[in-house]
Amino acid sequence: MIGRDDIRLPKAPQEQRAVTASVDELARILKEPQPWLRLYILLYFQCGIRRAETLRVTPRTWNREEHTVTIQTKGGKTQTLHISEDVEALFASAGNPDPDTPFIHVLRGRPLTGSSLNHAWQAHRKKSGIRSEVHTHDLRRTAATIVYTATKDLRAAQQLLGHQNLTSTLRYLAPMHPDDARKYSELLRFEHFKSEVKQ
Repeated sequence: MIGRDDIRLPKAPQEQRAVTASVDELARILKEPQPWLRLYILLYFQCGIRRAETLRVTPRTWNREEHTVTIQTKGGKTQTLHISEDVEALFASAGNPDPDTPFIHVLRGRPLTGSSLNHAWQAHRKKSGIRSEVHTHDLRRTAATIVYTATKDLRAAQQLLGHQNLTSTLRYLAPMHPDDARKYSELLRFEHFKSEVKQ
């Protein structure tokens, strides 16, 4: 007998993806995309939403007074997201479209599938000289890492990503940069904690 059917091996833990876009890459990503692709990138980065969710952002979901969109996210949850002036300017440039047509479709002039969005991203990434490892989903990771680095508040990153479970957010954050690790290890040197002993 070569093997046994009743033996179940434990699942190996998934390796954490640690790819984030650099500051230089972020600047190049937003340099020259067409308006519909720019909106796609901004929704991914500034709002922290996923590819399928970018296609749920329609005129009906936009609250102009509150500067928010309210969409259905992963797991059927509803999430209200604050949007930037850049995003609102792109919404406004769409004119007065059908209230249930995704803004990305309106700006593109025709419907797009998730696959066609992915192909468009790959072409734009290549043209902009961005590393091939940087996927659109890494823009979510980049945004969460920037928010956490600036605030040191895991809840802020969690809110951006729309995660119910904080563990999911922790998996998104990029590992500490070696320079930061060295800086923090310096804080823990014993010399900093010598008490002044009177002799």
